[in-house]
Amino acid sequence: MTRPLLALLVVVVVVACVACDDATTLRANCVGPLCVAPDVTVGDDLGATGDATVPGCSPADERCNGDDDDCDGVVDESFPERGPCGLDLGACQAGTSRCVDGALLCEGEVVPADEVCNLDDDDCDGVVDESPTELGEVCGEATECGSPVTVCMAGQPVCSDAPAPAPEDCNGLDDDCDGATDEALPGVGDVCGSNAGGCRPGVRACSDGQWTCDGEVAGTAELCNGLDDDCNGNVDDATVDAATPCGEGTLCQGGLTVCLDGQLRCEGAVTSGDELCDGTDEDCDGQIDESFPEMGVPCGVDVGACDAGETRCIAGQLTCFGRLGPVPEACDGEDNDCDGATDEADDQNDGGACPDLGDRCVESAQCGPGGRCLDDYGQTYCSVVCDGAEDCGAGTYCGRIAGLDVCRRVYAPCVADETCAAGERCMLVPSPDPARFGGECRPALPDGLPVDAPCGPDTAACATNLCLADVDRCSALCASSAGCGDGLACIRTPFVLGNREQIDVGLCLDACTGDADCDPDATGFVCLYDLALGGEGFRGHCDVPREGGRPGDACDLSADPPRGCVHGYCRRDARGRYCTQGCETAVDCPDGWNCVPSDLQTGEGVFTLGLCQRL
Repeated sequence: MTRPLLALLVVVVVVACVACDDATTLRANCVGPLCVAPDVTVGDDLGATGDATVPGCSPADERCNGDDDDCDGVVDESFPERGPCGLDLGACQAGTSRCVDGALLCEGEVVPADEVCNLDDDDCDGVVDESPTELGEVCGEATECGSPVTVCMAGQPVCSDAPAPAPEDCNGLDDDCDGATDEALPGVGDVCGSNAGGCRPGVRACSDGQWTCDGEVAGTAELCNGLDDDCNGNVDDATVDAATPCGEGTLCQGGLTVCLDGQLRCEGAVTSGDELCDGTDEDCDGQIDESFPEMGVPCGVDVGACDAGETRCIAGQLTCFGRLGPVPEACDGEDNDCDGATDEADDQNDGGACPDLGDRCVESAQCGPGGRCLDDYGQTYCSVVCDGAEDCGAGTYCGRIAGLDVCRRVYAPCVADETCAAGERCMLVPSPDPARFGGECRPALPDGLPVDAPCGPDTAACATNLCLADVDRCSALCASSAGCGDGLACIRTPFVLGNREQIDVGLCLDACTGDADCDPDATGFVCLYDLALGGEGFRGHCDVPREGGRPGDACDLSADPPRGCVHGYCRRDARGRYCTQGCETAVDCPDGWNCVPSDLQTGEGVFTLGLCQRL
C-alpha cells in the first residue's frame, strides 16, 4: 500500500550582516544558518585611521558555556549532556541536565547518603542496611561474657542479647566465662580406645584444646599372620601384604597373593595348554587363537542364494567366514531360504503366496522383481512404475506420487464418510490431476487418531490421514456439520492445486462463537467465521489468525499493500474503517461493543453474519 508522506516545509531565515560601526554590533548581527561572513572593516570612514577589521563568524556545535556556538541566535539551547543525569538506584533519584548561566547542573537529583537501618538503600549501592552507621554501640546490661551491642533487624536498630555462658568444652576457650580454660570437663579420666586384638585402652584427657586418649596402645596395619593387628574385631581382613602379583616368569600367567589361614598363597596362576578359540593364549607363545582344531573346516551350505564358507576364529568366537546364509523367502525369483525351492512361500507376506499388483505389502521385497511397496497416502500395496494405463491391471491406473508415475488403486469418490462403506473413511487425496483431487473411500488407517485429536510428526497418523498442519488437529471431509460430531463445524475450505486451480472442500474444524472458545493464550488460535456447508450459513471455527490488526485497529483493504485484520473483517463507520470479528451475541465481542447482524451474499445464497460493532 502507499503510505501518506508528511511534507516538511523548511523555512530558511537569512539574517544579513548589516553595516555597523563597531565590532560588537557586527558580530551580534552575524547569526543564523548562513552566518559565515568575510572579514569586514568598520569605522567612521572605511579605511581611515582608527578603523578595525572584524573576522567573520562560523557556526560550531552548541555547548553549555553561555555562548551562541552554532550562530542561531539562541544561547545554550542544546548540549551533549542534555537529558537524564545522576543515579536512579535505591533511595537515589535521577535528575535532568540543565544549563544555567553557562554552567551544567543536574536538577532534581537525589544523591547517596550514609546508610542507616531503615530497609532503604540509602547509599545507593544496591544493598539494603548492609552497614548502618548507628550500629555496633554497646547497649543494655553486660554479663560476665560481655556486653550487648546495637544490631539492625527488619529495618530497626535493636539491642542484641548479651553473650551468655556456655558449658565448658575441650577447645582452648573459656566457654563458661569464669576466667579458666578447659577446666572440670565431663568425661576426663573415662576409659577410651579398644581392647580388641593387640590394642589396649587408655584414659580420656584434654590437652591443648584437643581430646586425647592417654596410655592407649593403638592398632597397626593388618598383616596375614592370624592376628587382629588393626583391632577391628576381625582377623586377617584386608591385609596390606596380600593382593600383590605373584608367579611371574615361571608360569603362563601370574596370579595374586591371597591370605588363607594366616598364610600368604599365590592364586590365579595359569599353566600352559592346547590353544582354543576363546581369546586366550593357552599355549603361552605370545599369540592368541593362532591355531585350533576347527581351523579351516568348511561350514554353511552352497544351495540357492547361500554360499559355503570356512571356519575361522574372530574375536574369540568360532565364525563361518565367507558364508552367505539363508534369509526369509521373498518374491524375487530366488531361493532366499536355501531350501531348494524358489518363491514357494513369501515369509515377508505371512507365509502366503507372492502378492499381485494391488495386494497389501510391508516392504518392496514382497512385490517381486521390479515391484515396489507403494505408500499411497497411508494405504500400502504392491505397485510398479508405469508409463501409461496399459502398464497397470484392472482396478488400477497410472498416477503420480512423489514425482513418480506408478500403478495406483482406484477408489470410489466421496465428499463425506456417509457415502462410504462400513470400515472406510472419506479421505482427502492430493493429486496434480484436478480430475482426481478430492475425497476417496479408503479403509481407515489402523490405530488412527479420531477427528479433533492432536496430531503432528511425533504422533500416530489420523484415521482419515488428514492432519491439519496449521492447527495440528485431525480433521475429516464433510458435507455438513452433522457428519462431524459435537463441537465441530463443516467449514468450506479452499485448496490450490498444482496447476493453480482452486477448489473447495468441506473440513471438520473446532466450532466457536468467540476467541474465548479457542483459548488463544494457550493455542494462539482465534475464532474465524467462514461459510459452512449444508446451507448452514456462517460458522465460527478455531484457526490461526490472519495477518493484520486486532478488533478496533485501523484497516484498509484497498490500500497497497492492503491493511487486513486478524479475524478477516474490516468494516466502516463515520469514524473510518476498523477491524472487527464475527459474533453470535455481544458476549463474543470486545467489552462495550454490539453484535450487529449483517446480510452477506455468497455463492450459496444470502446468509446473515453477526459482526461486532464499536459504539
